[in-house]
Amino acid sequence: MSAINSENQPKRIGLALLTHVLITRLLTLIGLNLLFCVTALPIVTLPNAFASLYYCTNLLLREEEFPLLKTYFKAFQSEFLKTLGVGWVILLLLFGAVFGALFYWSINSAVALVFSFLCLILGVYLYIVSCNVFYMLARIRLPVGALLKNAFLLAFLQPIKQTVACLLSALIIGAATWWFPQTLPVMLLIIFSVAVMIACYGVRDKIEKSIVR
Repeated sequence: MSAINSENQPKRIGLALLTHVLITRLLTLIGLNLLFCVTALPIVTLPNAFASLYYCTNLLLREEEFPLLKTYFKAFQSEFLKTLGVGWVILLLLFGAVFGALFYWSINSAVALVFSFLCLILGVYLYIVSCNVFYMLARIRLPVGALLKNAFLLAFLQPIKQTVACLLSALIIGAATWWFPQTLPVMLLIIFSVAVMIACYGVRDKIEKSIVR
């Protein structure tokens, strides 16, 4: 198809965009997922791997062509220490909330159930914050303070549809983790790239329009 015909096509949004990318760029998503698993394997580089994945899946959602390896590793190395530090702060808060929800759930007590629910709500909020953080680390150059301020504030300002997208992303990763190791093959192949693509779709518009510098 010519470039002129491509430009005349209506812009895809919502489920149509996600479905189109999933079908037409499936091999790229698999490649991204494999790169993510390799670069996250040392554990300590998990934030940088997430930021790279957000950067590349955003390009897919913009329907841009890009060299996979070069683009991924360029994003992986970009502001490496900043991404490492900020990313781990958010991830540790998120992991703490999830652990708290599971811990209190395991206690046979009505009071503990309340605390478990509160930790779950906190975990959902922090997951949306983490989506904002990794998108901004990948796409926008901000001081650490401004980046975190925007990430926490924008989590409250997300439109409902975009919030649902983030929750679906969390559900995909959570379900795959819950049924591990049975889900190991699909986790290695595509789970993370699809989940991050959905999360990226959920946060990108609000971030691009509403950054408070």
